[in-house]
Amino acid sequence: MPIITFSVNYHLFFLWFFSIRLSGLNPLSDFSLPSEATIEKLGLRINQGLVNLIDEVSGKDELAKKYDNQNAFFLEPVHGEDVLEEAIEKLEPMFQRRIRAVEDIAIRAEELAMAHEYEEQPQSNQVHFINGKDWDDPALNDSSVNSSSSQFGQSFLVNTNSSAVHLPLHTYEGWMWHRFKPIWYEDVETINALMWSDKLDEIFAENLKRDPTIYQYFASKEGVLRYFPAHRWRTNINQHDTFDARHRPWFTQSISSPKDLLILIDVSGSIHGPTFEILKITVKRLLGTLTEHDYFNVLQFNETVSWLLPCSDSLMSATTRNKRLIYQALDHIVPLGKASFANALNFTYHYILELEEARNSKGTTGSESSNCHLAVVLISDGGTEFPADQVEMITNNSVTRQTRLFTLAIGPHPIPTLNLRNISCSTNAFHGAILTYGAIQSKVQGYLQVLSRPLALSQDSSLIDWSLPYQDAAGFGTVVTVSKPVFQRGENLSQSLLGVAGVDIPISSFDHALPDSQLGFGGHKMVVMGGTGNLVVHSRLETQNSYVEDPLMVDYEDLEPMGNWSDLLRQQLIDRKTGSQIYNSVVLTPDDAYLIEQRRTWYFRPISKTAYTLAVSINDGANIIVPNLELQGKVSWNNQTITRAAPWEFCTNLRVSTNYSNQRETADYFSQLSQRFERGGEGCDQSALSHLLWDLEMTMNVSQMWTTPSDRRVHSRFVSTTGGVTRMESRTRAYLQEDLTDPRNSSLFLRLAYSSQASILIRPPLSRNEDYLVAAKISSKEQFLAVAGALVGKETVQSIWKNAIEAFNISDQLYLYWLDEGGYVIASNQINISPGSFIASQNVDSQLMQGLTLGLDPLYERNTIVKRAINCPLFVKSVPISSASIFGARWLSNLTTTLFGIVQFLYALTASLMWTGAASATFQAEMELDKLRPARVDSHLCSKEYVLYQLRATQQKLLNIPCSTFCMGENGTTRDIIIQPMSASNSVLIFATTPCRCNHPVIRHGLIHVENEMEKCQVNRKYRKSSEHCYASDPRENSLECSGRSLFNKALMFPTLIFIFLVVWIIR
Repeated sequence: MPIITFSVNYHLFFLWFFSIRLSGLNPLSDFSLPSEATIEKLGLRINQGLVNLIDEVSGKDELAKKYDNQNAFFLEPVHGEDVLEEAIEKLEPMFQRRIRAVEDIAIRAEELAMAHEYEEQPQSNQVHFINGKDWDDPALNDSSVNSSSSQFGQSFLVNTNSSAVHLPLHTYEGWMWHRFKPIWYEDVETINALMWSDKLDEIFAENLKRDPTIYQYFASKEGVLRYFPAHRWRTNINQHDTFDARHRPWFTQSISSPKDLLILIDVSGSIHGPTFEILKITVKRLLGTLTEHDYFNVLQFNETVSWLLPCSDSLMSATTRNKRLIYQALDHIVPLGKASFANALNFTYHYILELEEARNSKGTTGSESSNCHLAVVLISDGGTEFPADQVEMITNNSVTRQTRLFTLAIGPHPIPTLNLRNISCSTNAFHGAILTYGAIQSKVQGYLQVLSRPLALSQDSSLIDWSLPYQDAAGFGTVVTVSKPVFQRGENLSQSLLGVAGVDIPISSFDHALPDSQLGFGGHKMVVMGGTGNLVVHSRLETQNSYVEDPLMVDYEDLEPMGNWSDLLRQQLIDRKTGSQIYNSVVLTPDDAYLIEQRRTWYFRPISKTAYTLAVSINDGANIIVPNLELQGKVSWNNQTITRAAPWEFCTNLRVSTNYSNQRETADYFSQLSQRFERGGEGCDQSALSHLLWDLEMTMNVSQMWTTPSDRRVHSRFVSTTGGVTRMESRTRAYLQEDLTDPRNSSLFLRLAYSSQASILIRPPLSRNEDYLVAAKISSKEQFLAVAGALVGKETVQSIWKNAIEAFNISDQLYLYWLDEGGYVIASNQINISPGSFIASQNVDSQLMQGLTLGLDPLYERNTIVKRAINCPLFVKSVPISSASIFGARWLSNLTTTLFGIVQFLYALTASLMWTGAASATFQAEMELDKLRPARVDSHLCSKEYVLYQLRATQQKLLNIPCSTFCMGENGTTRDIIIQPMSASNSVLIFATTPCRCNHPVIRHGLIHVENEMEKCQVNRKYRKSSEHCYASDPRENSLECSGRSLFNKALMFPTLIFIFLVVWIIR
């Protein structure tokens, strides 16, 4: 509010005030507004003061002159169709070679297995192979037979004359009293697989001759992984190797057709302590076996049955987001009551009927079901109830007959589990018993072996699968795999596959074929999976840290802006069409404070004979900058300036140094890049590298263009270029250094790049520790090239503002604001308003903002942006403990955990005494794998809703807004507003009379809502297509083959019961 000076005679003032009110006028609104010409001149003066400040402190003019040399560079327009065609021409031959290779491996493996004479009692000395885990083997270390390879960005020795073998822990290592000892030679199936697969080296070598960068392998159903070329298997020191090829995504995807998986979990009162933890991890491991064409959901039951996620009462696609929602929900379960298998299966039966009806409906497109396998996994600690009626209903109904009911018995309880096994065997499924954490993975995998039977019987040689990206276990980084099931050929059909053949394709292949530098500034590419829309390549797709993590299944719509054009684009991508789609999008800047508007075009085209579609998004008018680069020698460095390169891959095997305080490392990095460029740029993105080195030369002497460091107006200065070079003073604040790390993801850069009119920018301090940020766009030939600017003190900007106001004698009674394009206050004549405040914030002027957003042509346009699947900190809430569970007390829960450990020890000791051979080894390996528990989750999925405003002013405007618009019952009074755009800085001057006298409205701004997605998970079904191949049943399948055993071995029953009796007696 303005300060009003009262005369000594207060009575005269109030008489004047009320006489004006009776006349129907706003008593403080008759101060005359400045003329339109005066306001325009004021805007020009402020703008000029800002330009002069930037020129003086940033050296912008000198730098612009260097860039403005007509011979410095030329422009190549980006044509989306041409860019795609060139990339596809590079990718398709490589993909065709990999397809041929995997087909040849599969054919040769089938021939070798069929010709192999099965040895009933093979001897270990009949088998010779290179053990990848034996690092002392000369075949892996002798430089005379090994060569250095860097095909996947890693340099290591490989033996191109032979394959190596990896055996999983259960097969290779066994327990013999106090230490592990090899036992693979005791397994007949493993020895036979090693014998016949040894001859695969011939086809491996032929493939290598055709494609020198190929990495190929075959994994048998026994877990034998034979890979070529041979190399040391990478394992962590002092840790057991937990890798098993049968658990890898390319293997699980190839051995069975798509599936709908319904998981039933027992949440009765007997599920507590370690058993409860085993249950939760088992569910997570089950979800880890799902592939991109699969669907799933989880039901919980005791006496009653309900969906684990109340907001989702049907199958969900197996995306990473949906899996994580289940992970969160598992941690909120409170076990209580008594389990009823009958109620659980009765609910399941009726749901399956509904699902089959939906599957058979004409409108089913694959967005609600896989339309193939239907499997149910029941997880419980056991029970005496056998739901005979429900099992009979499921097995006798023609609709539900093909449903397989798998069961998993969990925990160390002496509760009978035979009924669980009988449920599985009644439906031609699988039963497994899980006592320890380490047993979870192998037992969970059992249900996939059953689902693979129809596919194995199909003998379909046309099947080829393409994986999503995952972290390679051998240390080769992120890859995708083309894989193929290998069948057992011969007169007698087998229900099991021989294994899976695979060939890797490094994800970097897409970057090498189509670097982002070919798409112009702001352009980006993505590779999506046809049929599902899951991402293979995207600049914002997270990178996995470990191979044990599940592959990311992220729909491209989760990372791309959506609009009324989205449905058409999605249908074309899913259907693998070739075409283009123009679109306009409004997106948040990385700091979540501003909006930028883009006009772009998607160009897309499928990669022939693969499941992938390549798409590029290009800005209208995008160009590639081609510099005339002549290196002038070494770049000079000084201690006052930080120079760094953007975190982009300019050349293979050269990583950007992140230690910016050590400029020697940065200088070495640039020196190496220069040397690679001078040698022809082999292994480099030539366009990006030449642009980077050119910008390095152009900005070489920028520190000399800056004014003296003693200039008190300036806190730090910087220059950042579209080619990836950033130079700044060493005293630059951390938040600005972070923003300028990557120009393609810099809020400052993006605001200037996507503003067609603004050539300068000012950002007020949005927090107490910030300064004013002023910057100018450097362009030449209408091409955006760089940004130069500085952080300046608040008093510097305020002096420009006050000098301009005083020069035009603006009345203090008027409300005067200088706002940026987001509605933040740059300056004001109201002393109680801080720079950086949002104009509609409390105690600022929300009434004014309400007036500026009215009408069909508002000054500020309101936009709502929702960011989904965001990681939010997990705040631990107290979970209510049911009185029905005696294990609700903390001390008793801890006691059960301790007793569980004792049970494990005694059980392991007895097993080592009474079991021999592979059975003992398998159990003890599970005990060793007990450490494989998921890390504690410290975040949850949430969605964030933002409301931000965007400036739309183009010309001066006068508004006369009746106070009745703001205040009920106000008639005749108005609030007058004059708007003066300042297009050069994308800001606006606002002159307004006194606010109408009523409460100011509440206008929401910024982050207005954070919602746990577990509470509102049901979203619109996205268009998807079912897989073309489905093998869910086969009349030749042997329905009598039911695998699995009860939880306890008979030999262990007596000592276990004695121990349980002792525990109960002690507690009593």
